[in-house]
Amino acid sequence: MREEDIEKLRGVVRDCVSKHLYSSAIFFADKVAALTSDPADIYMQAQALFLGRHYRRAFHLLNASQIVLRDLRFRYLAAKCL
Repeated sequence: MREEDIEKLRGVVRDCVSKHLYSSAIFFADKVAALTSDPADIYMQAQALFLGRHYRRAFHLLNASQIVLRDLRFRYLAAKCL
């Protein structure tokens, strides 16, 4: 998929979060994270899961990425999920 298409999907996720449409944000964030595997996209997906009150799923996603050990914002979000 082209980078501009992925950037549009990221915009859709941000728009859904700003409109409190968390289930839609979770859906699109999952698609973006699956396409890119970028840590920023994984964080965006975990944040959408957290806002949608899927705390266990968000925590599992953060722990599975192994970035939680290196990045402070991942660690903070994982702690908020507990």
